[in-house]
Amino acid sequence: MAKQTGLIQFTGKLGNVIGYRRNGACYLRSLPEKVRQTTATRQASRNFGIASSKGKLIRQAIVPHLDIFPGGSMGNCLNKTLIQAGKDLHSLEGFQFNRHCNVEKFFFSQPVILPGGIIQIPAQPLPEQEAGSILEIKAIAVRVCFVTRKITARRTATITADTGVPFPGATMELTVPGKGLLMLVLQVRMFKAGAASFDRRFMAADIVGVLVNTPKRKKPVKTEKMPVSGKIPAGCLQNITGYHLSPVNRPSVALYQLE
Repeated sequence: MAKQTGLIQFTGKLGNVIGYRRNGACYLRSLPEKVRQTTATRQASRNFGIASSKGKLIRQAIVPHLDIFPGGSMGNCLNKTLIQAGKDLHSLEGFQFNRHCNVEKFFFSQPVILPGGIIQIPAQPLPEQEAGSILEIKAIAVRVCFVTRKITARRTATITADTGVPFPGATMELTVPGKGLLMLVLQVRMFKAGAASFDRRFMAADIVGVLVNTPKRKKPVKTEKMPVSGKIPAGCLQNITGYHLSPVNRPSVALYQLE
């Protein structure tokens, strides 16, 4: 891996050299002469493609609503988390858009996720900060559909909390109806002297909830079975008109008597 330091930098394929960008810098690597794929490498390639597609949709849905800088490695971290999660997307809970800080740092009692997309923050004294510090708490709810690759709905809500007094608690309802995966993100920023802090150690944005729609099962239709033996009501004869008895079912029909 060689780093590009010239005035003209590029990404993509150029002859037998590939240029790519990582963490804000451009690098070079040579194109392999021959690629041999095994069953395992082909499966890994498919998994990476699926994770990349899902990760791109998640970033498009959430990042525009964030007020913090996620960092250049966030996309790769999200793809890695999606690959490890597989079909269990609940594993996304706890993912940090800022790896330098998480939401847990700002609360002694952590937020609770209730059904329907409700974030409940318990009443509590907040961790001690500099005098006059204010917390901006922003909740983001997005619903995405990986089948259609669309963002079906988005909603945000913001509150503030003075770190110098006990927090009275808050319930942030972010009900977003529709189909697809519902993700809840909680962003917390520190404000000092009325201005937002740009220190990455005092800003966080985590996925705190992942809610998956479960389709309702249809109740099976109950069908009345004819008794094995007995009498057939006369009104039922019109339903069996034209029925030809085969040697297989003749014995069972012979058990019935007409009224």
